[in-house]
Formats: sequence, C-alpha cells, structure tokens
Amino acid sequence: MAERLGRAHADDPAAKRRRPRAGSGESLGDQAYAHIRAAILEGKYRPNQRLPEDEVAAQLNSSRTPVRVALMRLVDQGLVVRERSGWVVREHTPDEIREIYEVRCALESMATGLAAVRASEEELARIAAFYEGAIEEYVRRPRAELGRMNREFHQAIVQASGNGRLVAEWLRNRDFGITYNMAVVFTRDEVVTCVEGHHRIIEALLRRDREGAERQARIHVEDVQAAASRRLDALHASAGLYLS
Repeated sequence: MAERLGRAHADDPAAKRRRPRAGSGESLGDQAYAHIRAAILEGKYRPNQRLPEDEVAAQLNSSRTPVRVALMRLVDQGLVVRERSGWVVREHTPDEIREIYEVRCALESMATGLAAVRASEEELARIAAFYEGAIEEYVRRPRAELGRMNREFHQAIVQASGNGRLVAEWLRNRDFGITYNMAVVFTRDEVVTCVEGHHRIIEALLRRDREGAERQARIHVEDVQAAASRRLDALHASAGLYLS
C-alpha cells in the first residue's frame, strides 16, 4: 500500500532550506525537481510512497504547477510512476534491482582499476582518508551517515578514474538510489563487511594495483548486493516497508 508524505519530512529544517526561491536563476520546476529527486535518492521518500502535489508544493512553498512538471520529469527517469490516484515513488522489481547492481559492478570495477593507475597522490590520499579509523568506529556511527560516506567514497573513486563518460554513466546508474541507500538498514555484521571491503579497495589503490583494485571493487559490490537482498527480504516480510 502506498504511503502519504509524513509530517516529519515536511518539518525537516534541511528540506526548508532547499525550498525554491524566486530570482535564484533556476526555474521553480528545476528546483522542485532537484528537491524531490534528492529526497527519493536519499530514502526520505520511500518506494510506493504517494507524492500528493499539494503536500509537496506546500513543503516547497510553491504552486502545484512546478511540482507537476518535476514529477513528470521523474517519471521519464523511472523514479516516479503516475497512477490513477496520483504520483507514487517507484518500487523496483527484484530483476531490476539485480540489473542495477550488475551495472554498478561493471562500472565500479572498471573505474577503480583506472583510478589505481590514473589517480593523483592527492586523490588517493582523499580516498584513503574516508576510512582511516578502526572498523568499530564506523559500526557505531548513525547508519544514515554511513550511507552518505559510502556514496561520497565511491564517487571519489569514480571521479579519480579520469574518464568523464564513465563518471556520467555511473551517476546515471546511481540515480536508482536503491543501490546506495541500503546502509541505513544494514546489520552490524553487514556494516563490518562493507567497511572491510572499502579497506581492501583502498589498499589495492595505494599499491597502484589495477587488477587487484578491479577485483576488490567487484567483490565489494557483490557483497553489498547480497546484504541488500537480505535486508529487502526482511523488510518485505516484516512490514512491507523499505528504506527510511
């Protein structure tokens, strides 16, 4: 059953800061699109959640027209669906989720291998700095923070590949946020596996080991895919809920 927007998000100070402002140089439709898209990718709007035009417009302090334009763009991108009852965040099928992870695996293994031989010393130092602490330090952090770190870590590696087309394709695949938001529901052991995978990737990058970096990136994505499948199955079974 599709959900309606929650009041908690409407009262989110961060959401209020992102409200469109007249005269900012962007159309209200563009700003509404950026707001809704970010909320979907960050898991604030969950799969099957309804997006009533009037409620979204109230959050953005705008009329319904730019919201409707934004939602139509998101339908074209596969993030929202139009139903007779209104707009709903799209839920991906198991086969679609598998395909998204397979594309991610191919792109990130290639990007990580290229980064091993092309990244500057400064770029490698920035990548390594993401996970300098002990694993237990990351286990204790809020899951939402870990999810953000995960996205930034992988983006830094892909950008260090020095291949603009690869970066663009990776960003398009990342738009299907299911692959990057799962950290919010990972168990302790799954967080440990994820961070250990990041450590192995960093070690291969610092050795400038292209084959090793590609291999570790592939193993890491496969591990995350397995963990994500377990979490989604558990959430389906428990309450029909998804990302929060």
